Amino acid sequence: MPYEDVTTHEWERTALYLAVGMLLIVTGAIFLFAISRIIGAILWFALIAVVLVALVSWHTKTYAYRCKQCGEEFEISRVTNFVSPQGVGKDGAWKYLRCPRCDKHERAEVLKKVKP
Repeated sequence: MPYEDVTTHEWERTALYLAVGMLLIVTGAIFLFAISRIIGAILWFALIAVVLVALVSWHTKTYAYRCKQCGEEFEISRVTNFVSPQGVGKDGAWKYLRCPRCDKHERAEVLKKVKP
């Protein structure tokens, strides 16, 4: 699958999805804890799990990564996407991953998957 650099529009869309997810979690807390503390807490944690799974699944389907050492472009699983450290620096967004080609742990650059 071909990849391309992430544009400002994609970063804005990602920020919007994260904001909607956080809004759902906060709104859910307000309404669910009004029902009952215990039942509300259980339902709220379930809501958090659903929002996180949805966001990570979308991110995994939308983005791939490039190794800064060897230039290998690769995709990762949902589990790896969920548990790997990530951040934003001067050069853009990164995720700390092991490259499948050179086998080095490195801050991989985020790429957008191009749909055929």
